[in-house]
Amino acid sequence: MDNRLDKFLMRKSNRKLVFSAIHKKGSISRVQIANMTHMSLMTVGRIVDELVNIGIVVEEDSNDMTATLGRRPKLLHVASNNFLSVGVEIDRDGIYAGIINLQGKVLKKMEQKYNCSGQTAEIVLKKVGEIIKQILSENPELPVIQAVGVACPGLIDDGVIRFSSQMKWTDVPAVEIIQKYTGINDIFIDNEVKAHGMAEDMFGLAKGYRNSVVLTMGSGIGSSILINHKLYRGRLNMAGEIGHICINPSGNMCECGKRGCLQTYMADWAILREARMVQEDITLDGVFEAYTEGKVWAVSLIDRVMEYLSITVSILANTYSPDIIILCGRLLEDHVVFRDLVESRYRGATKDYMLDTFRVQVSDLGPDGTVVGAGTLAYYNMLDKIL
Repeated sequence: MDNRLDKFLMRKSNRKLVFSAIHKKGSISRVQIANMTHMSLMTVGRIVDELVNIGIVVEEDSNDMTATLGRRPKLLHVASNNFLSVGVEIDRDGIYAGIINLQGKVLKKMEQKYNCSGQTAEIVLKKVGEIIKQILSENPELPVIQAVGVACPGLIDDGVIRFSSQMKWTDVPAVEIIQKYTGINDIFIDNEVKAHGMAEDMFGLAKGYRNSVVLTMGSGIGSSILINHKLYRGRLNMAGEIGHICINPSGNMCECGKRGCLQTYMADWAILREARMVQEDITLDGVFEAYTEGKVWAVSLIDRVMEYLSITVSILANTYSPDIIILCGRLLEDHVVFRDLVESRYRGATKDYMLDTFRVQVSDLGPDGTVVGAGTLAYYNMLDKIL
């Protein structure tokens, strides 16, 4: 019995390894896979045939005209548009959905602006169910798998939103509720930064690195850690909740009920809270405009945000020693001035305490990064079933 189980697990592991090689390389031959994975050509051939039969891998003649001896090798690539998933992002200001392919491209998207943080979980998740059914019904020609990934801020474990300070939800059986409103069994939900981390590893800047950290800045501050391309989750999926690290016990009040959390100095609402002490009706665009104009209060405020960002990068770098730290979130995506500042000054006052052993880059997935991450969450789980 144990021997049969070992063979099954090894076969499953080998299939994932071959698929990963094809996905990461984009275009590759059977011989190259055998050399990369150290499997026999016969084993690689059997696995490739299985992946082709499933429909997630395609084998086509090479366009290499330099091969003069014998036949040109056939090359394998992922059938990116034959295996589509749905990703949904729940944010404070709305619900965003997309149909994602296996290259991380959003083929169709849909959004519903809505004040989610002011509503009960049942009401919001019912709307999530409605937008899932709508995007599927409006695109019947697309070969979408019956699996949906959902990304939401908060502590999420085993399909339950244990606590979300942004949404003001506690112990919400989210998967169960969305299943009820969609009739789809394969619903997967995770913290939005962890979902984004999966997308960076599968499609984005982390793809070429073994160890990476994603840091998001928006309505919350969070991080996700990938070690050897695997998410480090910690107990109850709590790893990465850097936004609620207390950096000042007598500091600003956080929406989670504690004082001095990191996000009370860096989140968009925290920046606005400070700015509106000077100008009541100011927007974030107005804050960065005032900074560009050199207004003393705005320069002081944004410089302080940059100082805390530098501290955060230092904490992550010294704790996890990643190859790359990837920055993302609405603050960077919506405000070019801030993005430019971050790229040029992220080390700041802590530069003497950080070694040059890692890179810092702003994500190139753009504003759809979390939706792509949610779709990636569905892929991770469905590929685990079929590979």
